[in-house]
Amino acid sequence: MNLVLSGFSEALALGNDKVSVLEVHNRRLFARICQSLASELDDEALEPYALWDGEDRRSSRNRFLFVFDPFELPWSEKALLGEVHERVEEMFLAEDDVRQEIEAAGRALSERVASLGLRLQSDYAFEVQWEMRKYLKAFDFSVEVDPSDALLDNLIKFLKLASDASFDKQLVFVNLKTFLEPDEVQEFYRQAVFSKLSVLLLENIPDEASFEYERKMVIDLDFLQS
Repeated sequence: MNLVLSGFSEALALGNDKVSVLEVHNRRLFARICQSLASELDDEALEPYALWDGEDRRSSRNRFLFVFDPFELPWSEKALLGEVHERVEEMFLAEDDVRQEIEAAGRALSERVASLGLRLQSDYAFEVQWEMRKYLKAFDFSVEVDPSDALLDNLIKFLKLASDASFDKQLVFVNLKTFLEPDEVQEFYRQAVFSKLSVLLLENIPDEASFEYERKMVIDLDFLQS
């Protein structure tokens, strides 16, 4: 997939073989590009852009997942956690021994709770059958996040969540490098490529460092592209 910005001749390749970086030094243009990509409006955006898959143009609708604040990662995003729930349910249904054991435990729990209802005056019972996906949602099955963990640790954990969810869209991080040391950037890149995720960084601060897993396009203060 290639990202083409209106008014600029070169395209930025997006893919899971490397992390793509769009470094825009002019703050106003940077803000307009971020706003435009987040709007998913393509030609109608503040800064028009297009996504090309070979000779075919693709809509950006529902193609981007933005992370504007790396300290508030979207752990509960439906496209991520919802897919993990579905995957756990598929594993549950595929393994008979595990399924029977869990269902037996579910019945025991329901019966024990129902027995408490016998102490009440009216008649009470569960109307909804036990289901794995409802159980996961009811008991908030999600990634375990420790507030004391370092930012890089949480970022890697987030990438692993996206990998578990088989996330095949575009992860977009805004000014992520601001919070990471060069060796941490390299480790983040390595994990993204290892997880086969398509990641795009939108950066405003010039960075002269060279990274093994990085593919970068720079638009300088004079709007020159390199």
